[in-house]
Amino acid sequence: MKQLLNIITVTKDDLNGVAATIKSTKTLRNYPGVKQIIIDSSTDEAKTAVKTLAESNDNVDYFWQEPSGISVAFNMGLSHAESEWVWFLNGNDRVHRNVNTENLLYLLHESRADAIIFEIEYDQSKKITRHPPMWAQWPPLKAWIPHPATLTRSHLYKKYGHFNPSYHIAMDYEFWIRCFSENVVVDNISFPLVTFDQSGVSQLQMQSLSLEAVTIIKRHLWKLIAIWLKGGLSIWQSWRHFLNKSRPS
Repeated sequence: MKQLLNIITVTKDDLNGVAATIKSTKTLRNYPGVKQIIIDSSTDEAKTAVKTLAESNDNVDYFWQEPSGISVAFNMGLSHAESEWVWFLNGNDRVHRNVNTENLLYLLHESRADAIIFEIEYDQSKKITRHPPMWAQWPPLKAWIPHPATLTRSHLYKKYGHFNPSYHIAMDYEFWIRCFSENVVVDNISFPLVTFDQSGVSQLQMQSLSLEAVTIIKRHLWKLIAIWLKGGLSIWQSWRHFLNKSRPS
């Protein structure tokens, strides 16, 4: 029987961080069909400690690989995933304290979407992200869809490909452009799913992040233009329909 949710956690020489993540997923892992996959690239001493930690917890699988970047680690996690949904939750990112596990799993069982995007609470600042208006949802605006707050169907990676290893930080941005140039159904839920560690790689290397984003925009420019045009047409049609309904008979 296919599992419902696999949580893929990438870590490197950060025992405390991965321990916090594993602790936060405990309630979820107590339910049938939920498993966590640890992709570890730690050095020998830390590797032993992370492996011991993973093996001491229920429904946690451990895999080690040579350090090759986050994209490659994510893809390795996908190669071991056996679930309908996947969730990328890196070391020291945690399931939000207010998440109701039964409600979340019910949502995954019943949803007809390809992806569900929640909000993030930033750990250090305590700020909660807000979804932009619908017309401003997609790339390449200031912020793209964050993988820690997004649950995705595993079939998306089979259909549109895995993460591009040439991108070290903005790989999720490039993946979403590939998806959104097609007919992917997305639900937005205005509730924080994850507490996000702002001291992570993506936050500390903002210059590299911006350079990669520019490269991606140039490479996928025509797809982005098509997305904007399609989105603008949908908004215009919705507004026209609203105006027609509002007119007196």
